[in-house]
Amino acid sequence: MSDLFAPKEIIPSGFQQLEVLSVENTDTYGPQVAFKDKVIGGKYDGYTFVDYASRDEDTGQIKQGTKAWSIYEACLGQGFHDRIKGLDDIVGKQFVAKVDTTKTGSRNKVEFGTAGPVPAGGFGGNAEGDDEPEAPDFSHLAS
Repeated sequence: MSDLFAPKEIIPSGFQQLEVLSVENTDTYGPQVAFKDKVIGGKYDGYTFVDYASRDEDTGQIKQGTKAWSIYEACLGQGFHDRIKGLDDIVGKQFVAKVDTTKTGSRNKVEFGTAGPVPAGGFGGNAEGDDEPEAPDFSHLAS
């Protein structure tokens, strides 16, 4: 084993509280936004990964309904687009989302459609008096 390369780290699929460490535009695979995220609390506390979300191919803008938009909205609240000054306005902000792996299993990513604000009192291992997120109660639903 070489000291030149760190072992590949990927965490299993699950909901995590995340903090945005950095945000930047990238165009390596078309117009995208790269988010560097860190897991806050729980078993994988401190784990970092880079996630990518698409920007509009023609304008380069982040459009409503995209993964990037939902991350900004989870961090800054509804109507954020009227108040935002730059991409890095969410650096240091936190949100909750399902962290999954890419189809190839090469890295972790935020699953589209799962980003939301951190609940009052925290989430999962960060929740007041909780070690793990509580499963939803569906017992009231008709079968």
